[in-house]
Amino acid sequence: MWKLVMMEQMMYLPLTVYPQRLHSQSRKMFLLQLSQDQYLVYWVQSIWWQLQDNKTFLAMLNHVLSMDGFYFSTTYDLTHTLQRLSNTSPEFQEMSLLERADQRFVWNGHLLRELSAQPEVHRFALPVLHGFITMHSCSVNGKYFDWILISRRSCFRAGVRYYVRGIDSEGHAANFVETEQIVHYSGSRASFVQTRGSIPVFWSQRPNLKYKPLPQINKVANHMDGFQRHFDSQVIIYGKQVIINLVNQKGSEKPLEQAFATMVSSLGSGMIRYIAFDFHKECRNMRWDRLSILLDQVAEMQDELSYFLVDSSGKVVTNQEGVFRSNCMDCLDRTNVIQSLLARRSLQAQLQRLGVLHVGQKLEEQDEFEKIYKNAWADNANACAKQYAGTGALKTDFTRTGKRTQLGLIMDGLNSLIRYYKNNFSDGFRQDSIDLFLGNYSVDELESHSPLSVPRDWKFLALPIIMVVAFSMCIICLLMAGDTWTETLAYVLFWGVASIGTFFIILYNGKDFVDAPRLVQKEKID
Repeated sequence: MWKLVMMEQMMYLPLTVYPQRLHSQSRKMFLLQLSQDQYLVYWVQSIWWQLQDNKTFLAMLNHVLSMDGFYFSTTYDLTHTLQRLSNTSPEFQEMSLLERADQRFVWNGHLLRELSAQPEVHRFALPVLHGFITMHSCSVNGKYFDWILISRRSCFRAGVRYYVRGIDSEGHAANFVETEQIVHYSGSRASFVQTRGSIPVFWSQRPNLKYKPLPQINKVANHMDGFQRHFDSQVIIYGKQVIINLVNQKGSEKPLEQAFATMVSSLGSGMIRYIAFDFHKECRNMRWDRLSILLDQVAEMQDELSYFLVDSSGKVVTNQEGVFRSNCMDCLDRTNVIQSLLARRSLQAQLQRLGVLHVGQKLEEQDEFEKIYKNAWADNANACAKQYAGTGALKTDFTRTGKRTQLGLIMDGLNSLIRYYKNNFSDGFRQDSIDLFLGNYSVDELESHSPLSVPRDWKFLALPIIMVVAFSMCIICLLMAGDTWTETLAYVLFWGVASIGTFFIILYNGKDFVDAPRLVQKEKID
């Protein structure tokens, strides 16, 4: 009975009595002004919303934890490359895995924040990596070696495809991934590192029901500040930067390519080189053999950057002097194809130097290893794509087989349709889930208004219903002809125009119909 009475009072509580958002101090002053009955109503209403929100928050956490691609090790530091680990001090080696981890790649850092202050439990608190790891024992010319591929996704500016683009004010790039290819042979170890990340200027591409939303470059932001912060950190960590920009040099992608090129030119750093390669133009009509043009163009640069190699005695033979930083629009499909080709070229040099390959022998001629190599890189593409875009990668038929096929085109079309649905109708929830998991949003028990409660105007429900009814009536009129063909035509035209007109109204107001993030409303989605 009490519950029913309280619910009835809640329905009629004036908006002036119940503020939507108040700071803690303002809320205290507000509560002091309430009568006893109003306070009880306010309290019950808050509890009711908290219980409902908690179910959603738990669903968000379960969603993140159910994602593939989380890895940890009790003995090996997964967050650092072989080269970074080789340049550490004895004191660093004695630290716990949690203390010495690269914070860019520790996805459970927020969950471990209280344990971080308790050294006695550090051995139980292991950093968790998100991305992709595969390990294979391989044989070439009767010589056995371990081949490992690790992709580390950054937890800074993390999120989903259309809601996290460009960079933030700290210079963190969206969908930043460090990929390391490792070889272990007879006590020697070699690695080759590449990075990928969103075009490092302030830009956005919010979903609006259109198949490909128009990218928007922020016209008021200080792009050079964020751009310089980004590459300053990249140079400090990796050394020289060879940028491979694979976006289209015409159409909607052209302004981004021009902005990137302009920023690099304005920065004028000798540590950064910029190469623009219009992937789609060069490889149109399935001419993927033309990728050799890019590989030949960067071959000398790759030899200059080299790779990391340490012999069986622990002596460092060569260091990698820099990285290729590749990107397309999403840093997924085109980027992964190019990275796999660059990694193969580096692996060819490493295996020859280690004595696994004979002089003049090509890695492509080793059919058994090639199958392992191509499938691993295709799996890497799928993992990164699912974590960012919601589906497997496109163009993986080329990565797996070395050829572009008709079946591959059909599968790409299917994945594109699934991406369209997820990007428009489920990515808001996915973005909120990631923000909650990483601690970008903290639940406030005293919050007086549910952050998940976003009012929808009449268009959200009315227009889809009108469109469905009009389209249904159009079909019915076609199936059930009237007395004359002119009458039938009139009905079909009327309902057809009504359904098409409503469709375009919905498309025009597309941003009102997509699933947008609700927890973090800041530069992440600006």
